[in-house]
Amino acid sequence: MPQLTINLPENVMPWLARQAESENTTPESYLVSYVISRSLCQEEKEPAYADPAQKQLEEMLLERDQGPFIRITDSKALRERVMAKALARVKQTTVHA
Repeated sequence: MPQLTINLPENVMPWLARQAESENTTPESYLVSYVISRSLCQEEKEPAYADPAQKQLEEMLLERDQGPFIRITDSKALRERVMAKALARVKQTTVHA
């Protein structure tokens, strides 16, 4: 296991000793546990993406989820607009295929 030497300020040592005592361990073991738990939390917060496009899609969806949102007053007109765009997209992809 790799070893690391840390020079801590004297005023931190009483706090570290209290923390270690509350965990019933040594200051060294407490620091090792703390670093490991923080690294695991960091990995959970920032998942690794094998595909950069997936990360980009998730970021875009999170941004869109923030709004702004529009009030739909005419659902029939909305449905027609969506269908027109979908049909145009289908025609566009079939022409290029």
